[in-house]
Amino acid sequence: MLIVVDPGHGGSDSGAVGNGFLEKDINLSVSLKLRDILEANSVDIILTRDKDITLGLSERCDIANKNKADYFISIHCNSFKDSSAKGTETYSYPVSTSGGKLAKSIQQAIVTNLNTVDRGVKTANFYVLHHTNMTAVLVELGFITNKEDLDLILNKQNLFAISISNGILNNIGLKQINKSDSIEKLHQMGFISDYYDPESYVKWKDIANALLKIIGG
Repeated sequence: MLIVVDPGHGGSDSGAVGNGFLEKDINLSVSLKLRDILEANSVDIILTRDKDITLGLSERCDIANKNKADYFISIHCNSFKDSSAKGTETYSYPVSTSGGKLAKSIQQAIVTNLNTVDRGVKTANFYVLHHTNMTAVLVELGFITNKEDLDLILNKQNLFAISISNGILNNIGLKQINKSDSIEKLHQMGFISDYYDPESYVKWKDIANALLKIIGG
C-alpha cells in the first residue's frame, strides 16, 4: 500500500493568506504529521514535498503516477473575502466512485473529531484530481481567513492529521494501531506533543516537555 501525501502550494506559491499565516506552511505541517501517523500504521508514504519548495501541479501528479501510488491525498486550506466563511470540505474527481467514498470517509472523520462546520463532500476538476491515475482526494481543512477555523487548524494539527488518517484507514479497511489510554491521556494533558506508535522509542522533546511541565518551567 502506497499513499502519496501532497502538501499544497509551497516555495514561491504561498497559497491562501489569512490573519498573517500562509497556507503553504500549514499544509506542510499537517502533511508531515499525517505521514508519521500513517507510517506508524505500516503504510508506505511519499510526500510530494517535505520542505518549502516550489512544485508544479504536473510534478505532483508525476510523483504519484511514476511511483504507482494507490492513493493521492492533497492537503489544503481555504480562504474567502468574507471572513465569516468557515468549515471543512473534501473533493474528489467527478467520475471517481472510489474517490467519492474516500472523500466522504475523511470528511466525516474530520467533522466528527473537530466539530468543524460540515461543508460537505464535493466534486471538482482540479488538476491533481484529474491527472492522477489513482484514487485521489483534496482536503480543505478550513478557512484561514476565519479566525475560529484558523485557531483550530493551528492548535489541533495532530487531531486533523489523525482524523484524515482515520478516514483513509477506515475506507481502505486497514486496522489502525490503538494508542493506550495512558498515552492518550498524556497527549491530551500536553505531555506528549506528537502522535506515535506506543511501541516506538520516546522522543527527547517529549521527555523535556514533560519535565518542564512537572517543574513548572
